Parts: sequence; C-alpha cells; structure tokens
Amino acid sequence: MRAVILNRIGWCSLLLVVVLASEANAQRRRTGGTTRRTEATPATQDASVVNPATGNSVATPPPPAPTATEGASLRQDGVGIPVDTPRKSLRTDGISEKNFIKDRVPIPYDHIRSDDEFWEKKIWQVIDTREKMNLPFQYNVEDESGTSQLFINILLNAIKNKEVEAFSPIDDRFTTVLPYADVQTKISGEEKTVRSIDPITGEEKMVTTRDEFDPRTIVQYKIKEIWVFDKEASALKVRILGIAPMVSRMNEDGTFRGAIPLFWVYYPDLRPLLAKYDVYNQNNDAATMSWEDLFEMRFFSSFVIKENNTYNREIKDYIKDGTMRLLEGQAVKDKIFNKEQDMWQY
Repeated sequence: MRAVILNRIGWCSLLLVVVLASEANAQRRRTGGTTRRTEATPATQDASVVNPATGNSVATPPPPAPTATEGASLRQDGVGIPVDTPRKSLRTDGISEKNFIKDRVPIPYDHIRSDDEFWEKKIWQVIDTREKMNLPFQYNVEDESGTSQLFINILLNAIKNKEVEAFSPIDDRFTTVLPYADVQTKISGEEKTVRSIDPITGEEKMVTTRDEFDPRTIVQYKIKEIWVFDKEASALKVRILGIAPMVSRMNEDGTFRGAIPLFWVYYPDLRPLLAKYDVYNQNNDAATMSWEDLFEMRFFSSFVIKENNTYNREIKDYIKDGTMRLLEGQAVKDKIFNKEQDMWQY
C-alpha cells in the first residue's frame, strides 16, 4: 500500500514539473513576441494619424531635421548644404589658387579740372546681353568661393550687403535711395499670405510667400555716361555715371510693351566691388579680367537711346522705326568721334 502511494506521489511531482516547464516556455515566447512587436512598431504606420481624404492611416512624419547651427543639411533631400548658400570649394579647382583678384582695386581716374573741360556730351546707352560680345553678362557660374558671377547677382548681393546703394528709377540723377526691401519687391513682387493645407496632417495654416526671381529675365542694362574732351591732356575721355538693370513689361496679349529700369547704381561707388570679380573669357581661362576692366576698356557692345537735348526726349520719342533708331544712335556715336578728330590740326 505504501509503495502505491509513493508511486502516485512520484507521478504527480513529474507532472507538476512538466506543467511548470511548459508554462515558463510559453511565458518566454510571449515575452519575445512582445519585444519583436515593440521593435517593429516605429516602422509601421501610426493609426493615430489619418489621411482626411482617404480615411486611411499614414506613416508618421520623420522627426525635424537639425538646424544649420548643428551642422546638418537644410536641403529637402537631406544631402549637402542649402542651395541658396554659397558653396566654397574645399580643394583648389585648377592648377593654382586665383585669389589675387580679390585684392585688386580700381585704377584711380585722371583728375580733370573744371576749366579743362573744353567740350562734353552726356548720352544714355543700352547693353543687350543677347549680343555675342555681351555673352559674359550671362555667365551664371559660381567661383571657388561659392559666389555667383552673374552680373545681376553681383549687383543684388552688393545692395543686400549694403556695399553700394540703389537709387529709385523715378529719375537718373541718383536723388532717392531705394532700400533693399523695395528692390526685392520690384524683382519678386509683394509678399502674399495664402492658405495652405498640410497633405499629411490636414492642418490648415496661413503661409507667407513670394514669387521667385529669375535672373535670366534681365537681358538689358542701361548705362548713363558722359564724354568729355580734356583740354590739358588733349584727349577725349569717357566716364560711366550709372548702371540700371532693365526689366521687360508685356501687354495682356503677350506682346512687348517696353523695358523699364529696376533701379540705378552709381558706377563710381560700384568700381571697387567690380574690381574683385572675374569676367568669363571664352578664349582663355587663364586670362583674368575684372568687371571693372570690362567697363573701363569698353569690352561690350551697346547702342545709344538718348543724348542730352533740348526737349529731354529719347530717340524712340521722335523716331518710330527700330532700324532708323539704331542708325540715329550710331550717328550720335559718330558725332562724338568726329568731335575729337576736329580738335586736331594736321
């Protein structure tokens, strides 16, 4: 009888051990499955965010990118640095570093006494960047320091950094200073507040935006200059007084209405800045020339649109035909050239 009782106790103990082991194994499986599901949760969609258009759950937006002060990219693709930030070359982009032009200063003008100004003529000309000789004005490439070499960008950056002042185009006598905010309004339009809906969260908010300026739309520049015959040097000299980028205005039917200046920049104030920027040379990259050299050596093509006259009018005001206007402008240039020749006796 005792043996039977001991035998039953042994079987009960063995059964209890098996049950405990099975329960422990099941507990481990449940714990492991929960852990795996917890690790996979961030990769799955969050049911708390629902697309209002379809009613389906959407993926949780990624965490915000670090700011620029943390050394991270601000580009949408997360690669590199922002597009609108100058990208300086980390290696020498050539045989040798060409930084000497940054230290250049313009050559001072020869002093002309007021009593030696024997004869002078003030004219206005237009530089069209679509002409073959003026193609350097369209060279839209960054240099090694990441600065744009496009001429209009040089002007805008100089005004933005308060290196030069812009003047209102209400006249060409540099009477009214134009702040950079007003210049930006002229080239990009007024700031507009529009309603925007987040495509993920469906949140509605008001966003301030502005049209993007395309520098390729500036294809003409107006220059104001004065030709003077220096009696002491017995030579005809020219001084550029101002430069104004021109913007085209179109009619409702798409036809060309006219070109008006955006702003004026006083050229003598601009000379030290232009001496620090290279001009593209399509024949020899090693032959460096600054923008100041280009203007002073007259390496550009232009046509006369006005000379100082009694009625203060442009050529287009009394000549309607385009070809005849060009011939009239060329006649003004010939008159200036012949004036210097007439000063000499042989």
